[in-house]
Amino acid sequence: MHSEMSQPTYVCFPRRHRRSQINLKILLEQELEREVAEAVTELLQVLCCGEESAVFAFSSLSRNRTLNAAASSCAATIAREEAFHDELLRGLRVVLPKPRPDFVLIRKLKEFYRSLNTPDVFVHLTQIFALDSAVCLILSAVREYGRPVGNNVTLNAIFSRIQRDEVGHVRASGQLTRELGPERIAADYFVRTRERLVGIIMERADALETLHVDPAALTRNLFHGGPRSLLRRC
Repeated sequence: MHSEMSQPTYVCFPRRHRRSQINLKILLEQELEREVAEAVTELLQVLCCGEESAVFAFSSLSRNRTLNAAASSCAATIAREEAFHDELLRGLRVVLPKPRPDFVLIRKLKEFYRSLNTPDVFVHLTQIFALDSAVCLILSAVREYGRPVGNNVTLNAIFSRIQRDEVGHVRASGQLTRELGPERIAADYFVRTRERLVGIIMERADALETLHVDPAALTRNLFHGGPRSLLRRC
């Protein structure tokens, strides 16, 4: 199942002054039902924007002078992993149907991710921690055994790789957050970031349902346990 090759290689944020070093050709080992393929490509719009934004965010953090050498090196490593995720999702978009035009959603995504860019490293890392841990939970739900993504070898492998890396990113950003500021303040930024993300994700509630994910149950999971326990969960 192939999409039109004329669609942009990015969803929200084009790469500037950098040519991709990776040329990935994704092959679906199993044919997807049309409605499942369309649901995946709709969800990818949200995920791709997050990965594109994360590449810039961690690249910027790796050069931030307020971080020590170890933290800067960690941020640079995460930036490279996020770039690889971006390439994986780009390759996947090539073989999936072209998503329906939704300029309102894309505008909301751009505004959301741009609003997270703050010179306050503590706030920035807390927001990143909230997003990355949410991605872990969303991918876990989508990949659950017996659901369309979990049953597809290629999709499950790609999302599994991204989820595994994101768990590491959550640990790293969570540790840095705890070192830079009080948990009470972090929890406030964490919950507000999650709330805004959920508002956007729920605009693709129909795609989640097609992938056998209950949007209401996913929302409850993303906020289960209160702010303090959320800071310790992925």
